Amino acid sequence: MSLRPDNTLITNREMLTELVLAPFYALARGIERLAESNARTQALRAVSDMTDAELKAKGLTRAEAAAMVFHHDA
Repeated sequence: MSLRPDNTLITNREMLTELVLAPFYALARGIERLAESNARTQALRAVSDMTDAELKAKGLTRAEAAAMVFHHDA
């Protein structure tokens, strides 16, 4: 058994599991950052942040606004 930086005990199996899985967690974080930096994702987030009143003022439903994000040719 070993100690983690937060002074909790960790077994050898847990340590090996963390060591083996670390690259996969890093890859997943990288893919997530890449997806979040995508312009379409940012546009969807902007639509999501709009209130229903703001969408109604533009004459759109939430579904129509989301569809516009996916059908817009950039």
